[in-house]
Amino acid sequence: MHSTPEGTLAPAVRHPTPHPLHPAPGPLPGRLPPAEWFPAGRADVAVRRVRLASGLTVRAIECGPADGPAVFLVHGWACSVYTFRRNLRALADAGFRVHSADLKGHGLSDKPLAPTEYGTEAMAEHLSQILDALGVGRVALVGHSMGGALALDVAMRWPERVTRVALLDSVGLGEARLVKVVRALTPAPLTPLLPRLARRWMVTVVLRFAYGAFGGFAERDVDEYWAPTQFPEAVYAARLIAHHFTWSPVPAERLGELRCPALVLFGTRDRLVSPRSARQLLDALRDGRLALVEGAGHVALEERPEEVNRHLVSFLSPELAALARRAESR
Repeated sequence: MHSTPEGTLAPAVRHPTPHPLHPAPGPLPGRLPPAEWFPAGRADVAVRRVRLASGLTVRAIECGPADGPAVFLVHGWACSVYTFRRNLRALADAGFRVHSADLKGHGLSDKPLAPTEYGTEAMAEHLSQILDALGVGRVALVGHSMGGALALDVAMRWPERVTRVALLDSVGLGEARLVKVVRALTPAPLTPLLPRLARRWMVTVVLRFAYGAFGGFAERDVDEYWAPTQFPEAVYAARLIAHHFTWSPVPAERLGELRCPALVLFGTRDRLVSPRSARQLLDALRDGRLALVEGAGHVALEERPEEVNRHLVSFLSPELAALARRAESR
């Protein structure tokens, strides 16, 4: 397993399989170069490339005390580890060993182009392989948007490895409204043209829709979220996920299978995943709690990070106590 020095970025590794309709993809101009992507310049965040059992490699980051309870942050569709830029330090300072990674098809991780790679079951297996490769053992999962659906799926498939799950504006707990639009605008015949159609202004529009009452995203945020589109494979992968991932709410009876404690957090102005059914689905959980961030939209963790971080630390803190008890018993 190869690691890069702390605070540096590993070079991008592109998956070798080209798209059949775009046989020689190359980086598109005008985007932020990979060497400048988050967490460039952050000496407190280590970056490494990790090879998985599937043969794919992913870009992983970590921070916090090496002996702290493991927490893994799972980003959403068309995002990257950048999503958690305002949460890493708070969790690390609370005593957790915090991990995250660009999922396949995203960021600076490999981007296979077979449709079967991006169904929910395949993505859950991929997340499980990341956890295996990182060697984190039992772990608390924090998932945002699509990452929430993945975290929930992994927690139900492999309950022995997940201690707690926090679902932030999570797909699977409400209707994912934007995906219907994305599917309608990306029919298969249009696929070869998509990389050239991914414009910076589109990211600005999506962020305006994703934020709630507080707005306040910066030009740098637009640049970071637009940057992966310089790789045509990332655009192809985003389309495949939109068409092949399961975006519908999880049936209440299946939620009842979740064994670990769950935190369900929504911004009250989330326009991308409606929080209206969250309370009803919460009743199906054996051990669930609901937190609402007033006025925040789909990215409450970016709009109101201090409030979201307080909820996360409070919810995850029993893992710190459990670790201390285990240490005392040795």
